[in-house]
Amino acid sequence: MVNPYFELIFFAIMGPELKRHRANPCYRINIYAIAPTHPLGIKPSGNALLSAVSNGEEINRKLLGDLARFPEDLLVELLSYITDPQDLKNLGHCSRILYAYTYGEDHWRNLYLKEYERLEKLRKSSEIVPFGSQKWRGSWRKSVLALDNEALVQANSLIFSDLLYRPYQCSNIDYTSLFKRIIDYERRSSEMCLTLNTEFGVERFREGSLSLDDFQSKYINKPFILQAEAGSNRWPKWGFDELLNMFPEESFRQEAVQWNLSKYLEYAKNNRDESPLYLFDCKGDPMKKLSQEYEAPAIFKDDAFKLFQSGEVQCRPDHRWLIAGPGRSGSTFHKDPNHTSAWNAVLTGMKLWVMLPPDVQVPGVSTDKEEEEVTAPIGTSEWILSGFYNDAVKLAELGKCMITVTFPGECIYVPSGWWHSVINLTDCVAITENFVPEPLLVKVLSFLKDKPTQISGFHLKDLGRSVDAFLRNLQTEEASSDTVNHISSLKEFVQASKEHEFDNEDCGVKCESEVYVPVYEFFVELLKRSKHKEAAEMALEELKKLDQMKHSERVRDSDMWNELKKGSSESFSFSFDLE
Repeated sequence: MVNPYFELIFFAIMGPELKRHRANPCYRINIYAIAPTHPLGIKPSGNALLSAVSNGEEINRKLLGDLARFPEDLLVELLSYITDPQDLKNLGHCSRILYAYTYGEDHWRNLYLKEYERLEKLRKSSEIVPFGSQKWRGSWRKSVLALDNEALVQANSLIFSDLLYRPYQCSNIDYTSLFKRIIDYERRSSEMCLTLNTEFGVERFREGSLSLDDFQSKYINKPFILQAEAGSNRWPKWGFDELLNMFPEESFRQEAVQWNLSKYLEYAKNNRDESPLYLFDCKGDPMKKLSQEYEAPAIFKDDAFKLFQSGEVQCRPDHRWLIAGPGRSGSTFHKDPNHTSAWNAVLTGMKLWVMLPPDVQVPGVSTDKEEEEVTAPIGTSEWILSGFYNDAVKLAELGKCMITVTFPGECIYVPSGWWHSVINLTDCVAITENFVPEPLLVKVLSFLKDKPTQISGFHLKDLGRSVDAFLRNLQTEEASSDTVNHISSLKEFVQASKEHEFDNEDCGVKCESEVYVPVYEFFVELLKRSKHKEAAEMALEELKKLDQMKHSERVRDSDMWNELKKGSSESFSFSFDLE
C-alpha cells in the first residue's frame, strides 16, 4: 500500500514538472532535411528548374556519349555489373558525368562485399583482404583503390539527379538534431521513470517492481522498458573503446564482413554509408566471455527454447547477440525469428524504436500474405526522409504504433510477432536475447507448424544429432496418436540426415533432398517431457481451435467462390475463339 504522505510529498515536488509535460510534444519531424553541398556539386532534380545552364541536357549527352541513350536508373544498373575496380575507375575518368555516376559509395561497397563473400567461401587464409584492402581509408572507393587522397572532379551545374543526391543526403542525416524534441522528452521520462507520453509511449518500470505474474498476465503482448536502479552496476558499461581494450585482435561479424574491432571502429568513425555496417555478433570466444558478464532480467529467464540446449540436445538457434554500430546504423522493419520474443539492453548510446502490433501494416513496407517476403526502402534514413516515419506517428496517435527512445541502463521488451525498426541515434552498444515465455507458446507453435519454410536458425547437422540423441534416450510409454506421428517424423529425419550427410547449413535453406525438417514435432515432444508440460497442453488445445477456425475460413471462402460460379450462366473465358 502506497503511503499517502509519500504521495503528497511526491506531487508537491514533481507536480509542476508533471504539469509542464502533461501535453505530449509533437513526435513528427521535419523531413526536409538540409544536407551539406555534395562534394561533386551534384544537386537534386528539382534544382534543374532554377539552373542557369540552359543546355545542360545537351552537355550531359555529349559527356556520356552512347551511354546517354539509357535512362538514368538503367545506367546505374549497368554500372553495377562491373566487377573490376580498375575498370570502374577508368570508366569514371572518361568524363565528368561518368565520374559522378561511378563515384557513389554503393558501387564500391558492393564490389568489396561481393569479393569478400567470394574469398570467405574459399577461406585460404585467416584474414580476408579483398583487393588488398587491409585498412579503412575513409570511404569504400578509397579503401578498394588504396587511395589516401584523391582530387575530386567537379560536376557543378551539370548533374541534377535525385538518384545520386539522395544517398548522399541520407548519409549526412543528423538524428540527434532531427529527433531532438523527442529525445529530450523521452530523456525526461527516463530520468523520472515515468511514462510521460501516455498516448503512445512505452511504459517504464524499475526492474524490481514488475513481477513475473504481472509480466505474464498484463504485459506479455505489450512492449515496456525495464530500468536498472539508479547508480547500480546492473549492466556492463561497454563502449567502443572498452570493447577494443578487451578484444584488440578479435574479429566480430558486421553483417556481410568479419573485421577486427580496430578496423570496424575506424569505419564507424569515418564512413559515408547511408546505412552503415552493423556489428551483430553471436559466436566466437568474445561473445562467450561477454555472456558471462551479465544476466537476463528475472522475468525473462522463463524460456521454453532452453529445451533445445539441454543435455545431449544442442540445436538451439543463435539467440544471444552483442550489437554495436555508429549513428545512422540499425535495423529495418522485421519480426524476430521463429516468432520469439526479445529483450534489448542499451549499454551506451541511444536507440529510437518504432514498434507496431502484428496485424498493423507498416508504412512504406509491403509483405506477401504469409509475410515470407518483406519489401522496404533500402535504409532507415530513406524510410524517414520519405515521410514514412511521420505516417507511423499518425498510426501511433490512433493507438496502432508505439515510439520510444532507450538510454543506457534501459532494457526494452519486444513481444512475439511485433514489427519493429531500431535506429541508433548515436554510437551505440547493446546486448539482446530472444526467448519464448510460456504464455506465448501457442504463437510459437503455430508459427513452427504452419510456416515451416520460414523457420530459421536451426542447423541441420546439429538438429539431426539432437533428434537422434532424444530418440535413443526415449522411454517406452503409452503414447497418443499425435506423439506416434511425431516420433515417426523424427525417425525419418534422422534416417535422412544419415543418408544425405547434411552439413550444418540453416534449415531455412532448402535442402536438395527436399527432406522435411520436423522442428515443430521435436519441440512439442520436448515440451511434453519438461516443466512446461501443462502450459504446452493448453497451448496445443488452443492451437487446435485456431486450426479449426482457419479451416472454417477456407471452407467459407471456397463456398463463396462456388456460389459465384453458380451465378454465372456461361462458363468463364477470356473471350478467345478456340476454333
